[in-house]
Amino acid sequence: MAHGNYRTHLKTNETRSYDPFVFAQTVIEENHRMIHDGFMYAQTGKDTGWANAGVLDFLISVPAATFPHIQVMKLNFGRGDIDIVAYEGTTTSNDGTGMTVQNVNRNSSNTAATALYASPTITDVGTQIFALWVPPTGTGTGQSANGTDGVGQGGEWILAPETKYLVRLTNNSGSTIDWSHEFSWYEVDYT
Repeated sequence: MAHGNYRTHLKTNETRSYDPFVFAQTVIEENHRMIHDGFMYAQTGKDTGWANAGVLDFLISVPAATFPHIQVMKLNFGRGDIDIVAYEGTTTSNDGTGMTVQNVNRNSSNTAATALYASPTITDVGTQIFALWVPPTGTGTGQSANGTDGVGQGGEWILAPETKYLVRLTNNSGSTIDWSHEFSWYEVDYT
């Protein structure tokens, strides 16, 4: 993690509460402030050719002394029926392929401590903490093959340090589909 030395004493704290360009005190919501201070991170992507009955696993690995605040887990699918299940305390024999994480403040050199991986080798899924179902959008009576947009976890989740989390997706749509994802979180670090 490469963060600036922000709030080491009261004077620095007071100075950072003012916008340097308009010399006014800043009063913005927390998420917006995390972006400005360079603490908001994202990982996005689009994948094609996800086979019916295919399972996709993503690992979120949180190191010691890090408390990621998950803001967005948005998933868009070419069609449903999709199961989305998250687990805490996952055990792996291989974390998988590292995924590129971006700082959403493109003027910041801060880097995320939390790491995301695709295709981990799971030895124990851990404890289920979240489940979401994307309903079928097949071609049965009253259904269409339209895509689904904006499926997500809803509220903020604050993950525990020194813990691995698994997000498992299962394609039950009966078809090969395309899909995209967005994970976004912040890690507060003013020291």
